[in-house]
Formats: sequence, C-alpha cells, structure tokens
Amino acid sequence: MSLPGVAIFVDAPDAVLARTRWALDTMLAPLGRTAAVTRDPAQASGAALAYAPEPIAGVPTIPCSAAALDLFAADRALPGRAFVGHDGVGGSAVAAFPADPGAGFAVPFDLVASAFVLLTCWDEHACRERDRFGRLPYSASVFAANPALRIERPAVDTYVEILRSVLVPRLVELAAAPLPEAGWMWGDGGLGPGSSGARFAVALTHDVDNLWRWTPAGLRGAARAVARALRHGHAGAAVHEVRDVVDWLVIHLPRGTDPYWTFLSILEGEDARRLSSTFYVIARHTAAVDGGQPETYARRIPDVLELLARGRREVGLHGNDADRLGAQPVAQDRADLALRAGQEVGGMRYHYLRCLYHETLTFLEQAGFAHDSSLAFAEHEGFRCGTSFPFHPYSLDEERPLQLIELPLALMDTTLQGARYRALEAPQAEAASQDVLDRARSAGGGIAMLWHNVRFDRRAAAGYDDVYWRLVDRAKADGAFVGSAGELVRRWQAATAGAAA
Repeated sequence: MSLPGVAIFVDAPDAVLARTRWALDTMLAPLGRTAAVTRDPAQASGAALAYAPEPIAGVPTIPCSAAALDLFAADRALPGRAFVGHDGVGGSAVAAFPADPGAGFAVPFDLVASAFVLLTCWDEHACRERDRFGRLPYSASVFAANPALRIERPAVDTYVEILRSVLVPRLVELAAAPLPEAGWMWGDGGLGPGSSGARFAVALTHDVDNLWRWTPAGLRGAARAVARALRHGHAGAAVHEVRDVVDWLVIHLPRGTDPYWTFLSILEGEDARRLSSTFYVIARHTAAVDGGQPETYARRIPDVLELLARGRREVGLHGNDADRLGAQPVAQDRADLALRAGQEVGGMRYHYLRCLYHETLTFLEQAGFAHDSSLAFAEHEGFRCGTSFPFHPYSLDEERPLQLIELPLALMDTTLQGARYRALEAPQAEAASQDVLDRARSAGGGIAMLWHNVRFDRRAAAGYDDVYWRLVDRAKADGAFVGSAGELVRRWQAATAGAAA
C-alpha cells in the first residue's frame, strides 16, 4: 500500500528540495506518512507542518538553517561538537544547527538538516580518512567528533518522535486521520491475515567468512600466535592457543569436526524457535583480504549451501574486494551465487563492512539487489546512520534516493568480542547488545544483528553462543518480529511502499 501524504510547506532553495523531501519522507515513514510538499505560500496556512527560515503563522515550523544550507552548498565537513543537546517539544534531543530560542519555531533546531547529515553518512562524504580496509574509521566519524551524539542512541529515531509530538495536535486541528502507533508496520506489514502482532523487528544474520579452522594454514597460524604471545610475555594468550590445539586433537580430529563448522547447530537452534535467518556467503575470493582459505572455502561451501537449502534459509552475497569496484563484478557474483544456492540473491553485506555509502551502494542498485546491511562501524555497536529503521539511502551524485533499502546493522559479535574493537566478555557484550535492542524496541524499529558461524562452538565462542540465543529469546519475548533480513525488508516494503523511494 502507499502511505497517505501529510501536507508540508517548504520554503527552501531549489538546490536542496530533493534532499529535504527525502529526509522528511524517511522520518515520516515510521509514522505511516509521506511528505506532500507544497512550495506555494498561498497553501502554507493549511499545511500540517512547515520547513522555513522564519515561522509560518499558525503552522508548526521547523527552522531551515542558513548555516546548514551554507555547509551543504560548500560541501564542507561538519565542525566538531556541532551536535549538542536540546530540550523542547517531544523531550530532549541531540542535534545540530540550532535556531534562535526566541524565534517561535516548533522545534529548536533544524531537524531536517540534522537528519540529513546522519542518514547520508555526511562524515564519510566530507572526510577522506580511511583505515586499512578502506573504511571511514570510527575515530573520524561524526560520533567521535560530537561527544553528545552517542552511536548506540539513534538520534533520528528521536527526531521521528519529535515530529510525532508536533504533528499529533496539528492533525487534530485539521481533522485529519491520526498517526499509527510506533512499530505499526511490523504488526502485519501489509501482508494480510495471519501475520504477527509484533511492534519491532530483528533480522538474524550470519556472515560466512571461514568454514574450517584447522587447516594447515590454521595450524601454522596457531603456532605463530603461540610464539608471538611468548615473545611478548603474554603467557595466558599462549596457553589459550595451546588449549585450542589440544581441543582439536582430542575432540575434533577423531570426529572429523571443526569449531568453525557450526551450521547444523545454528539451524537446529533457530528451527526449534521456529525462526529463520540469512547467511551471507562469499561467491569467490579475489584478494587476500577476502579470506585466508580460498581453496578450503571453495571445496566446502557447496555443502554449506546444501544445508542452507534444506533448512530453507535465505542466502545473501558477502561482497568481496572486487565487488566494491563496480556494478559488473557484483552482478556477476550475485548471479553465480544464486545459481549455486538455488535461490534469488536479493541481499548484500560486504566482507569487513567494506562498503562506502557514496561509492558502493549505487553498484548494488545497478546490480539489482533489494537490500544491503553493511553500514556499520566495526569499532562500536549501534546505529551508524542514526536510525533503527530501514530506509532508502540517498545518492548525492544523482540527488535522488536509491531503490535499494538499507537495513541497519546494529549488532555484530566481532565488534563486541574482537581484540581490536570492544573486547567485551560475554556478560558485558550481552548487556550492551540488549541496550541496543531495547532502543529499537522503544522506537518500533527494524534492525539486523550479526553472529558469525565461528561463534557457536562451545569452547571457541567463550560464551557468545549463549549470548546469541538469549538475545533472540528476549527479542521474541519482548514482541519482536524475528526472521531473515529478506523477510524483514519485505515486511517494511509492504507497509511503506513509495516512502522516499
């Protein structure tokens, strides 16, 4: 179904009209509306909302900030500490581009421009710093530059609720239909009778990076790790590696098993809960960064795909190094994986999250993908684009929203456990993860969580396997729609067709 429109008077330059409409549509979609923009001053008084440099009499007005217009026109980076706390209608919020406190605006900051900065990953666009994987590092992000802006607290979700607070009384004045409750789209998602009564959504996803730990290369790596640990005086790390080898010799070698080959365990655990999930698979290895076991992967991945086919799991593409470089290689890999998996491949997540918003996502649209779930920082859990809702990313080059849907990747096990990242023990990881899920639940959002297959072996997982199952069970108990990435996106599309697309 198409969302009903809400009349919004926009007094902004032509150069930013498409951006304004997209930002408004993206924030209104969770409220069950789309922006019916008018620029005719004669119609301003009958609008439900206005976005203008000066307040419109009798109409709740969001300030259109001259500072924001200047920043976008000059293509400049946002200055540090531009996002600060504000109190006002709908509670407190962290935003940029403040308005004159005495001007009479309904919102004390440019809500549209603040959302645009976050939803477009403007920090990545304006900053050329990249890490060893070609990604914008968290240390150079808008979150690092703005201590008040917390990545685990989705600022754009707060803006959505501010819009709700502003619109509700105005719609009453206009005798218009009321807004639906938060999370309305997950209750049936436009899918008809028999759908769940959920009020937020969680996609279960697994990236298949490595299939078998104890290859010759794996054994050599363990020996190097022991030597390195002893050389640096890290006896505990050396003992851990040695115990891993003993575990292989005593348990896995006699049985012909491996701590990375956990697919049956994952499928059985999800099947017992009547849930599905998405597995992102590498189609081919094109560079060393794609993985250290290309021969093992190529030999064993057909067995994985057969298991997933029997388990009726969605298969997505785990983009390799070549898939970052153009539409043709990624389309080729998508077609190849679809043929081998025996199903349509509609979703993408890049290996190592090597996805640049303004360089890579257009390739996915051209290659025919329905959704991506790559936009996240490896360094910290949370909401990289400031929102817990799926949305259509915006192309700055073409000044239009993409057809592709971005599914927020809010939780990743490597972020939480990785020694280079948060390095949390299982209890602390569970608490941090639950906080993220609670925020999605409060907003009525829909997010993805990622647990690699290598974290479901009892010894190797160090408790992270149990954390996964407890998070899943808690999400279900809290009323989430829990399923695959494709299921979540289809539900969103059915409910919000036409929003910002």
